[in-house]
Amino acid sequence: MTLAMVDEPVARLPLARNLPNISRPRSEGKVEDTLAEVRDLDVVPRLVARAQEGDRDAFAELYRIHFGAVFRLARFSLGSDAEDAVADTFLRAWTGLPRYRSDGAPFAAWLYGIARHVVADELAKRKRTEPRADVPDRPIELLEDDRLTMAAAIERLPTEQRQVIELKYLVGLRNPEVAAALGVSVGAVNAKQWRALAALQEMLKEQR
Repeated sequence: MTLAMVDEPVARLPLARNLPNISRPRSEGKVEDTLAEVRDLDVVPRLVARAQEGDRDAFAELYRIHFGAVFRLARFSLGSDAEDAVADTFLRAWTGLPRYRSDGAPFAAWLYGIARHVVADELAKRKRTEPRADVPDRPIELLEDDRLTMAAAIERLPTEQRQVIELKYLVGLRNPEVAAALGVSVGAVNAKQWRALAALQEMLKEQR
């Protein structure tokens, strides 16, 4: 298992309950405007500015562009409950949008922070509600077990190393964008990335 397994294409959009003017795309194929395709254009900042003025269609476009990144992060940490976490993330984003300031970091980094809080809330709720004494009567499916193992290993990383891994491999930011999001140099991001990958390799060896 490698980090590549967490970067699969995401083609299916959830029904976004309580979100402004958002619906499934016309087809179940590849989303037309992905984060990778618009990152070098001025599209996202203009959409953010319009959405902050209350333009629901602009926010719907932001949802469509950033859905895959948020979904990958939520699915990696939560599995089948990812769709609810994505809806909650964008609902919180819509509510908090008037207070958003870019500070040079990409909009996706701000969404990452919200999604991280949503995921943490869900994981904390699971710890409170899941029975601790119950033991499964059959093994967990291999791919699900791999996901849980990798997610647990990433959680053990120092905070900034974990953020680098999640922002780069789950959200899909480039190293300069990660650097802007974390307020560090690109060289520091490179160093944290390699330390994190080395640490993950060691942790995963221990699981074998």
